[in-house]
Amino acid sequence: MHYTPPLHTQFIGHHIIHEATCASTNTLAAQRLYEEALPAGTVVIADHQYQGRGQRGRSWYSEPHKNLTFSVVLYPTFLSASQSFSLNIITTLALHQALAAYIAHDLTIKWPNDLYFQDQKLSGILIESTVEEQHLKASVMGIGLNVNQTHFDEKGPTSLAHICGRYFDLQPILAELLEALERNYSQLKTQGVEQLKSAYLEHMYWIGETHTFQDATHRFRGEIKGIDATGRLAIELPKGDVRHYDVKEITFVV
Repeated sequence: MHYTPPLHTQFIGHHIIHEATCASTNTLAAQRLYEEALPAGTVVIADHQYQGRGQRGRSWYSEPHKNLTFSVVLYPTFLSASQSFSLNIITTLALHQALAAYIAHDLTIKWPNDLYFQDQKLSGILIESTVEEQHLKASVMGIGLNVNQTHFDEKGPTSLAHICGRYFDLQPILAELLEALERNYSQLKTQGVEQLKSAYLEHMYWIGETHTFQDATHRFRGEIKGIDATGRLAIELPKGDVRHYDVKEITFVV
């Protein structure tokens, strides 16, 4: 597979590092960053990523040549460390915006950074950043999107091909994702996060619904109300009090 820079971006995707195989595009991007100053918007992409990483130390398995597994290098120095969840918002929202052209309904963003079709995982991201003087210095934004893979070892995942019933060319999908990401990143930089956050919440999985969750001590019923300024999940309990949870503090059950 040969990837070319997208036609409608100013900088994201103009420099592409393409590997046939690597353990993790996030790890490879971080290694390259340590060795050299990569241009902002550099895309590190692999045909086969065999040790992809997700949130909570989970793995991301992808069949060779079937899916998009890539990382984008950005330097969001305009964000404080406490604003880092803004990158989760713009990235998951970019995925939703690009894929909504192919999936007309039941496409949602599962907090903090997965894309779901109905109750199945379609895409996930992992953002790893370095901090200098309380501000973000460099961020590696890893994205895994199931495109043409139709067989999975577990029941949870799905793919664009499985949903739509046809094969997809990876290059146009990548270009559309990068274009959406650049639009969102530019808006974040010039206008702040509020409108982007509203769009994120509009498409949020389980928002306004009562479900079962698991925290460190017990299972409980609650309703997702949104997120706070740092990206913590806000859940209202039956008696009306609202609790906030970080990424590793809460699990969705049913």
